[in-house]
Amino acid sequence: MKMQKIDQHGRPNAALATMASTVIGLALLGMAIAPAAVRADPVDNYIAAKMTEKSIPGLALAVIRDGHVIKEKAYGYANLELKAPVTLQTSFPWASTTKIFTAVALMQMVEQGKITLDQPVSTIVSGLPAAWSKVTIRHCLSHTTGLPYAVEDQFNINVLDGNRDQLFAKLSSKPVVEPGTQTDYNTTDFVLLSMVIEKVSGLSYEEYTQRFVLEPAGIKTARFGDSWAIIPGRADLYTNLDITADHKWLAVRDEQPVLLKTGILHYGQKSWPDYLQSQAGLNGSIQDLIAWEAALNGGKLIKAESLAEMERPYKMADGKDGFFGLAFAVFPVAGPGSLSYGGGAQGWRVKVPSQHLTLIILTNLQGSQPEKFMSDIVALYTPKPH
Repeated sequence: MKMQKIDQHGRPNAALATMASTVIGLALLGMAIAPAAVRADPVDNYIAAKMTEKSIPGLALAVIRDGHVIKEKAYGYANLELKAPVTLQTSFPWASTTKIFTAVALMQMVEQGKITLDQPVSTIVSGLPAAWSKVTIRHCLSHTTGLPYAVEDQFNINVLDGNRDQLFAKLSSKPVVEPGTQTDYNTTDFVLLSMVIEKVSGLSYEEYTQRFVLEPAGIKTARFGDSWAIIPGRADLYTNLDITADHKWLAVRDEQPVLLKTGILHYGQKSWPDYLQSQAGLNGSIQDLIAWEAALNGGKLIKAESLAEMERPYKMADGKDGFFGLAFAVFPVAGPGSLSYGGGAQGWRVKVPSQHLTLIILTNLQGSQPEKFMSDIVALYTPKPH
């Protein structure tokens, strides 16, 4: 799976993060520094240090234990130019986190008996290339379809030209790997899933998701829209990836993004076709995702058995576990058994069942990769052996 900069005026001061005495009510990066009499919060200290290290402009954090929110906090700036602070209501681009909402919509339809997970997509959606006939809904949700890519350059969201039908016509001549034999994080999979939702429900993907997923979950502020859309309260997005000399594209070398050597940049305007909304179209706040976790784990959207099915690793053709369940990543982001999802290399959620702990981090820096340091925060909440 391929994962996806702020100069001096936006960086937190690392020294402030460790100051334990004689601080007089200073506010930096949205955090009020505690008076000397109050013991410093190790999680706040860690976040401040990590934001400095990675040049993250703004961040929102939620920690949930046994269904109870034990910490929710906003840090830093939603916009560097205006020094607008991040709040708990600040909206962030969720990027591929959107896929988990799409997956829940499909599981609702499974529960209603309208589809089955092992049903070929071609039995629901007509006109697909003949070579795709073995691809099932389960293959799509677990990224094991073996289909060719709709997005040729994922870092620049470089989609093959044309509408959805024209896209499939272009992809039809490309080779297909036997479904279920390899894990390949693939945009095409979720294009098909949105088509299934539309065909079965008779609604657009966005309308179904709004009415039957977002609203029942109590999510009030999440909105679909790319960077061209006006989303109230949305943080500006920045990047630590370099750009081409003509300032038109993110720089890519050997199919990997090129990191900036110093500083960060404002993320350039990018857009995608409407048919890609099902995998990267949502924007929302940390409070929206807290509500989502409560609804998902509280049985408001799907049954506990369906959620367990989503969290179970897909069994590959060779009998080994794949890297995904049904939209959930099952590779150990925060230790064995941890379950997660995220997107844009800027936001991530991980659940650690053994600790009864769920951690959510949203940032406005493409390339911050919170999934790579969330295990450190989980460790701060893990009881130490006596």
